[in-house]
Amino acid sequence: MLYLNGDPLDITRFPDLTTQVWKLPEEFLSTGFAMVKWEFDQESEFLQLAQLKRLLDLHKIYTTLRMTYLPYGRQDKPISNTSTFALTVFAELLNILKFDEVVIHDPHSSIALELIKNSRAIYPVEDVERVISLTGSDLLCYPDKGAVSKYTKIYDRPHIYGEKVRDQATGNILSYQVVGDPKDKNVLIVDDLCDGGMTFKLLARDLLAAGAKEVNLFVTHGIFSKGLGPLFGSGIKRVFTSKGEAYRYQDQIMYRRLS
Repeated sequence: MLYLNGDPLDITRFPDLTTQVWKLPEEFLSTGFAMVKWEFDQESEFLQLAQLKRLLDLHKIYTTLRMTYLPYGRQDKPISNTSTFALTVFAELLNILKFDEVVIHDPHSSIALELIKNSRAIYPVEDVERVISLTGSDLLCYPDKGAVSKYTKIYDRPHIYGEKVRDQATGNILSYQVVGDPKDKNVLIVDDLCDGGMTFKLLARDLLAAGAKEVNLFVTHGIFSKGLGPLFGSGIKRVFTSKGEAYRYQDQIMYRRLS
């Protein structure tokens, strides 16, 4: 979904399944500045984004792109025939549009910022602090060394972390180990993304086995392709994202806003 200065972008859809971005309000075109927010839903939105940027360029409008989720962000491996590399291709295409500024919510790694021109990252610091307050967490846990490197520069809190070895061909975690002592601690796992959730299931199991009093989870981006059941079943008490606290309602994932 694309938003222009806070309002959903009005997109014309034709019978042949193509789309067109046009007829922006004339009063808007005279402002000289545009904030485009992209809440990624599907790849076809990129072509609509490109049409919008071309239209804004015609009117010489300074444009900031804000991506609440970076598509292909995890596909940051070197290009080969045996690893995914779509981030490189996506960045090359996005750079063609020449946004004046690109703001990315919690990218998976610094590689994205290196590839995408005029980009910077922002992080859900206030959300994490709210979750710490709500859950009474007194220890953060990062799921791997990459998360440690990123988040210890952002969150000035006591922490431990996990070490995992993953089979890059299958994505399976081969081994996992908690580094640090969670005994008698209320632990909040913090990371950028939860897809199927296997990492967090294994980590929660090991944290509780090592004596943690309680384990909760905060991820900036929640895909939850396996649902919330496996996470709760592993011993995680509450699950939070930048959208709020996640919960199940009639087989759907809903969110309560963080207060």
